[in-house]
Amino acid sequence: MAENKDNMQLNRRDFLKLSATGLSLTLVGFNPVLGTFQEAYAKNAPQADQWFMSVCPYCGTGCGVNVGVSNDTVVAVKGMPDHPVNKGELCILGKNLVGILNTPDRLLLPQKKVGHQFKPIAWEEATDTVATQLKETIDKNGADSFAMYVSASEYIEEYYVYNKFVKGCLGTNNLESSARLCWASGVVGLVKAFGSDSPPCCFDDIEVADLFFVAGYNPSSSKPIFFKRLMKAKKANKTKMIVIDPRRTDTAKKADIHLQIKPGTDVILFNAITRELINKGLIDEKEAKSITQDFDKLKEHVQSFTPKFAEEKTGISERQLSEVVQLIGQSKGALFMWGQGLNQSRIGTRKVTSLLNIPFITGNIGKAGAGPLAVTGQSTAMSLREVGALPNLLPGFRKVNDSQARQDIAKIWDVDPQKMSPKPGRTIPDILNAIEAGEIKALWIIHSNPAATFPDTSWVRKTLNKLDFLVVQDCYHPTETSQFAHILLPAAQWAEKDGSMTNSERGMNLIEQAVQPPGKAKTDIDIVMAVARKMGFEKQFSFQKTEDIFEEFKRCTTGRPNDINGLTYARMGKEKGLQWPVPTAEHKGTKRRFMDQKFPGKLNLAMNQHADPLEMPDKEFPLWLLTGLVNEQYHSRTRTSKIPSLNRAVSEPFVEIHSENAKALDVMAGDLLKVTSRRGQLTARAVITDNILKDAVFIPYHFSFLAGKDKSVNDLTIRSFDESAKQPEYKAAAVKIEKA
Repeated sequence: MAENKDNMQLNRRDFLKLSATGLSLTLVGFNPVLGTFQEAYAKNAPQADQWFMSVCPYCGTGCGVNVGVSNDTVVAVKGMPDHPVNKGELCILGKNLVGILNTPDRLLLPQKKVGHQFKPIAWEEATDTVATQLKETIDKNGADSFAMYVSASEYIEEYYVYNKFVKGCLGTNNLESSARLCWASGVVGLVKAFGSDSPPCCFDDIEVADLFFVAGYNPSSSKPIFFKRLMKAKKANKTKMIVIDPRRTDTAKKADIHLQIKPGTDVILFNAITRELINKGLIDEKEAKSITQDFDKLKEHVQSFTPKFAEEKTGISERQLSEVVQLIGQSKGALFMWGQGLNQSRIGTRKVTSLLNIPFITGNIGKAGAGPLAVTGQSTAMSLREVGALPNLLPGFRKVNDSQARQDIAKIWDVDPQKMSPKPGRTIPDILNAIEAGEIKALWIIHSNPAATFPDTSWVRKTLNKLDFLVVQDCYHPTETSQFAHILLPAAQWAEKDGSMTNSERGMNLIEQAVQPPGKAKTDIDIVMAVARKMGFEKQFSFQKTEDIFEEFKRCTTGRPNDINGLTYARMGKEKGLQWPVPTAEHKGTKRRFMDQKFPGKLNLAMNQHADPLEMPDKEFPLWLLTGLVNEQYHSRTRTSKIPSLNRAVSEPFVEIHSENAKALDVMAGDLLKVTSRRGQLTARAVITDNILKDAVFIPYHFSFLAGKDKSVNDLTIRSFDESAKQPEYKAAAVKIEKA
């Protein structure tokens, strides 16, 4: 039996010896060949004769990148040695940035759908058509019949133009971002706890902390450079690490304590930890009461979350719970980090605020090496929040329903404040529901791919087909979403445009345009401003260069938490990664916030109860489906699938299944499995492991129907959303598995 079990085991790092069975998949996981590929490419590539400053366009770590150019072509990338975030290092995605720019599927010309075919058209016709259609739609149905949906990987200046156009000129707040899918619950949690969206920590806290508390987060795969820094500090400083995850990920394997929690039960665990910290006298209650609201109420609330109850519900033993509580109680400075395991849940905000109770009552806030350190999944999720590119916000973290805020911004925008809507706009779940109901008639999507990334994507595809007018502005075609467009607008990406961005530690960065966009593609700013001008808003969009937009945005930050009036493009080019607020030219930036313990008010403690996911495993669908990422791909692969080495590494979805379940199904490593939910099915190969709970399976979320008609992972996931943040619940759907 032992020999048979060993034959069945196959982890991702070893999943490459399948050629004997005729499989096309060569590898899942890290491939040593990739390093060789990079070296060979570097030897044969043209030498760069110019170098430009940039930032990696992937995760929210914000690694500095130098972009090498020869003959208006990007030929090399290397980590920026003097950048404070990465100090010259890049992960596997950053090292392969050269290959994302010139690909066979670059969208080079505006196109219009005629019948079922796309036909090239001139830019003048394209922008005329968009302007005319939007005006007719709004005149007939009102401003709220239009929505814009953008990515969380764009630049401050782009978000500013979108915001001004949609909210200031058109008069609707239906401007939404793909950040809703990955970090909305985390943001709402911070706002509920702090009273404002004010991430307090910095990456330098990593070297000061003596404890890392990591919940629902696998930075080994999602933030490799950030994770490397964690591990370096852990080794040098003997920093302890607690990881909470249903899977024994590469991050969990490095932990001093891994709590392999039952999916979705985080609120119970955090309340139990809080109870034990209080009851065992491991906190300073006087200090906790001085900075928090309702400490006594929280103390009473958590009493029912006993270690025995927690073990029963979460699967975490009383012994493990006690060890964790002792580590937290003894810590002099703990960093609390979380990811999609908390955020992507119908109670994601509850999970986040329950977690934040712990640093608040233990005094792990307002001091070096302590507090919540949140690193977003997309590069400019912080930028879009401060610019206000979400349905409830205006620039400078103002609220659309604040009349004074509307007046202040209207004055800067030179628009009528009476035309600006006081009603928060629709989130992407509400936008799609409104399309289905016939209330939203026109949608403009910029660099986003909801037909692949939104849950229950078969429903999304049907819904997009109901639009009277869909504009898709992207650098690639086809994508899962672009096929539904009426007009395609070819856009520049990354090194083909200039601007600025803010990373997850509030660090400001300059991006220089390195090359011209290919074909007839234009920058996103130029495209949107051309349409705006044709709709009569020439005065509001008279900017001559990107820096002019930045200077106008700065005026919106005066006196706000993100005041950056002390920054210029020239200064950002010299002083990399300065963290806001930077209110004056003499100000050196703000590495850590709230060091004076002056919060927007007393910190809010959350009295949360657990709630089960909308869909639970049952007799018909007995397994949890967990989705997540692998470090060789990014989101829906619109960029990373273009890189041969990355695509060889992970070219199709796979199913991690526990060895006992595999044995029961007579499944061997590499066998095809059919995974079925109440919404759809997927066929993928088995990866057999003991690193996952027996009642769960894991599938990476990067694949959709362009990878194959039965490869769409989000055909399986459920349209269930966080009660506060409206973030989808990707981590809890019920499935069954059969041998295909």
